[in-house]
Amino acid sequence: MKNIIKSLVFLIILIIVVDLVGKIFIPKWNDEWINTPIIKDFYDLPENSIDVLAVGSSQVIKGFSALELYKNYGISSYGIGISQQSIQNSYAWIKESTKTQNEKIICLEIKMLFEDTPEAQNRKGLDNMKFSFNKLENMINDAKEQNSYESFISYLFPITKFHSRWKEYGTEGFIEKCETVNYRGYSLKNEVSGNLDYKNLDETSRYEAPIKENRLKCINQIIKYCKENNIELIFFKMLDMDWDIGRHNTVKKIAEANNIKYFDFNKKDLMKEADLLYAGDTSRDNHLNINGAQKTTNYLGKYIKSNYEITDKRNKIEYSYYLDKQLDQYNCAVQNAKLVNIFDPSEYIDALKSENFTVILVKNKLINDYSQNYKEIIEHIGLDINKVNKQNYYAIIENGKIKQEQGSDGNIHLETIINTNKKLVINTQNASMIFEGAERSNFHPGLDLIVYNNKTNTVVESSYIDYKNGAAIMGR
Repeated sequence: MKNIIKSLVFLIILIIVVDLVGKIFIPKWNDEWINTPIIKDFYDLPENSIDVLAVGSSQVIKGFSALELYKNYGISSYGIGISQQSIQNSYAWIKESTKTQNEKIICLEIKMLFEDTPEAQNRKGLDNMKFSFNKLENMINDAKEQNSYESFISYLFPITKFHSRWKEYGTEGFIEKCETVNYRGYSLKNEVSGNLDYKNLDETSRYEAPIKENRLKCINQIIKYCKENNIELIFFKMLDMDWDIGRHNTVKKIAEANNIKYFDFNKKDLMKEADLLYAGDTSRDNHLNINGAQKTTNYLGKYIKSNYEITDKRNKIEYSYYLDKQLDQYNCAVQNAKLVNIFDPSEYIDALKSENFTVILVKNKLINDYSQNYKEIIEHIGLDINKVNKQNYYAIIENGKIKQEQGSDGNIHLETIINTNKKLVINTQNASMIFEGAERSNFHPGLDLIVYNNKTNTVVESSYIDYKNGAAIMGR
């Protein structure tokens, strides 16, 4: 008996050690898709603190902004989107979430109902899930999907999969820090695709796309689970170049048969209602950008707020003390993201007049124009035209107001501090602006600008405003 007990103790210790080492060697998915931070931060959520859970693939990461729901509707929510997350893994995360949360609504992005997920992608969500019978069941199901006994063993003991990564120790694969901020499951994207090839669904077609048997079984399990737990289930589909009417019709049929609300933002009428435009509201990788995420999330939020009784958390100190801090950071990031997509000079100047921005301007070979239009654009910025028309000129604008401004026919050299501790060196002779030791000037004829966000403590961009042929122009 003593030998048996010793053997069991040794086996338990060995399993614990192997598990801990395996966690160290599991890759850290800390790129712009924030797969690891999404899961880590989910487990840090206070119990019973979210009303709405969004689940799905990367379409959720880039398209569902939980802080928009909080800002505009007082709804506490979170998004668990994992790159190419299978419908089976989404089911596992729904069950995982209900262990600690009391969601009233689950919004399921249904793209992956029709697509395969390779093991490498499945691991991004499954490897970082806490061990439980729920995880064990999902490991078994995925091993069956991959038709691989080795997959199950490597899920159970990740060290068998990643043991060779010791050679990478000290590199990015072992670093926990993520440069991209996780906004409650949302990763902000500010790129604009400009893609005009997108076409709305042909709703005259009655074709229904087939679903693999295991996925059909899983979606029925999700529906049953939500009903048994008194959770309202909503299907939604983000704008997607690859989506088609066959898939839409199949999902619509499932939704109608189970009395589930289904929002497909690829439908022409729904796109119009949500004010969506593929060219302006998506990025080049076929995901929503910040504009599309705001529109889609707020459309869902308006529906949820109008049809369900959810307490406004903005008035609850137990929520606002941490959500308001996140929201402040999020609002600044949105402001930064939207600024770099403005190309109209007048609109750009208006956007710069924010209490969050410090704007530094240096004149660089700007041809003085004494027309009324030229005067208006200079005054619109808030500058003294007589000083601007000097051979050399600089200005510093803080909180939308001129803090320093000087024009001279001789060179101006300035060394000063911005935002209490950021060193700025200006040399107007060559339009140089050195900020924190780095040259930030565009060296483009006109007014060269540095835009700095005082709250995020980041240089948002370098840009320029010029005036040619009677019209203001701007660029980067």
